[in-house]
Amino acid sequence: MRNIAILVGLTIVLTSTAAIAGIKDKKSMGESEKTIATATADAKKACGNPTLESKIDWSSWDKYDYKKLGKNKADILRFTGGLAKSVLESLADLCKDADYKAEVAKITKLSFSGKDDPSEQYVAFALDGSTLNIKLNGDGVGSWKNADLLKAVWE
Repeated sequence: MRNIAILVGLTIVLTSTAAIAGIKDKKSMGESEKTIATATADAKKACGNPTLESKIDWSSWDKYDYKKLGKNKADILRFTGGLAKSVLESLADLCKDADYKAEVAKITKLSFSGKDDPSEQYVAFALDGSTLNIKLNGDGVGSWKNADLLKAVWE
C-alpha cells in the first residue's frame, strides 16, 4: 500500500512539473508574440505598409533538443521575440531607402518559423509572392547579418 502512495505522489509531482513547464513555454511565447506585434506596428509605420501582418509558427521549437543546445526551452521561446524584433527593425531601416521601401510595400505577410537545424547562426529570408518567409535561428541568438540578408532578397 505504501508503494502505491509513493507512486501516486510521484505521478502528481511529475504531472505538476510538466504543467508548469507548459505554462512557462506559453508565457514565453506570449511575450514574444507581444514583442513581434509591437515591432510589426513600427515596421508598418516606417515602411508605409498598413496591410503588413506577422505570424509565427511555433512548431519548429517543439522539435529541438534543448539538452543538446544547453538551453532552457522557455528562455529560447522568449529570446525569439527579441530576434524577430531585430529582423523587423532591420526591415524598417531598409525602408529608409525609397527603392527597398517600394518593394517592402508589396509584402502583406511576414511568416516567421524556426530553422530545421537550431544551431544554424543566421536568419534566412525567402520571398514567396507577397509573403516574406523568415526562418529564425532556433536557439534565439541574435543575427547581426539581417540587413545584408534582407537586401539579398531583392538583389
